[in-house]
Amino acid sequence: MTGATPALRLALDQNFPTPLIHAVAAYLPPDLELSSLHEIDLRLTRLDDRALFLTLHHLGWNGLVTNNYRMLDEPWELAAIIRTQAVVVAVEGLGHDPLRAVGALLLDLPGLANRIRPHRSNVFLLSYRRRPPRNAREYLKAIAERQGRTDSDLWEEVLVTADEFDQARLD
Repeated sequence: MTGATPALRLALDQNFPTPLIHAVAAYLPPDLELSSLHEIDLRLTRLDDRALFLTLHHLGWNGLVTNNYRMLDEPWELAAIIRTQAVVVAVEGLGHDPLRAVGALLLDLPGLANRIRPHRSNVFLLSYRRRPPRNAREYLKAIAERQGRTDSDLWEEVLVTADEFDQARLD
C-alpha cells in the first residue's frame, strides 16, 4: 500500500483464509490494511499468541484478525491484548469454513477504524448463525397486515395469472 499509513493495520493469523482476502483487496476500506503473518514476517507464525500481540505492537500493527476466538478465554493472551491496546477481530465458530469466515469479516470491516475506542483494547467478536429460510408468503402476509387487509385479498390482487406465467418466456 502506498501513500499515507492506514488508520488501522491488522494482521491475519495463519489460519485465516488469506487468498480470499486478497481476492477482494480492491474493495476493502482504504483506511484499513490487512496482511497475513507470513507477509509481515514469517517468524511471527512461530510465536504463541501472547508474544504475537507484543511483537505485532512493536512492529506498528494495531492487532489481529483470527479464527481463534478461544484466545479470549485465556488470561495470558488477554493480558497482552490489554497491555498493547490491541484490536482483535475474532471470528467465532467459522474456522473450518473459510468462505463464511471471510464473509463475517467483510460484513464488519466498513467503518471498523471509526469504531475503535482510543487508549484501550478493542475486541470485536463476530459470529454468524445460519438461519432457516422463510416462505415468501410470510412476507406477503406482513404486507397485508400493514395495509389493514387480509393476505388472501392481497394475494388475489397480485397473483400471477396462468397467461402471464406462460408468456414470460424467452423464445
